[in-house]
This record gives sequence, structure tokens and C-alpha cells, in this order.
Amino acid sequence: MVRGSLFSWTVTALFGVITLLLAFESWALLFGVKPISDYIRPAVHSYPGYAFVIAVVVGMLLGHFLWGPAYGPASPAPKK
Repeated sequence: MVRGSLFSWTVTALFGVITLLLAFESWALLFGVKPISDYIRPAVHSYPGYAFVIAVVVGMLLGHFLWGPAYGPASPAPKK
């Protein structure tokens, strides 16, 4: 019970941070402040291998959690 709750809070906090970062990016673009992407772009050009590995890992994690196995309480068909 505690483990599931901890995971839920961690994922919620992660998406909260991502939402705040996107809100800051939008605010910076609207008001002419240097956005976060101006810091990320040079790092990606300097270290393309690391950027690729991070992109693959993030994509795999998102795919795992958003398109997981097709069974469970919210599945369209019961598990065989």
C-alpha cells in the first residue's frame, strides 16, 4: 500500500514539475525572457550521444507507463 502511494506521489510530482517548466517556457516566450530551450539546445549539440540516450530512456519510460499491458481493472477485455 505504501509503495503504490509513494510511486503515485512521485509520478504526480514529476508531472507537476514538467507542467511548471512548460508554463515557464511559455511565459518566457511571451515576455522576451531567455527560455529553457536556449539552455538545452547547446547542450544537445555538445553531447549528442548523451541526448540520444536520454531521449530513448524517456521514450521507453513514457511508453511503458502510458501504453502498458492490456490487462487490469481498466482493460477493454478480461485477462485470459
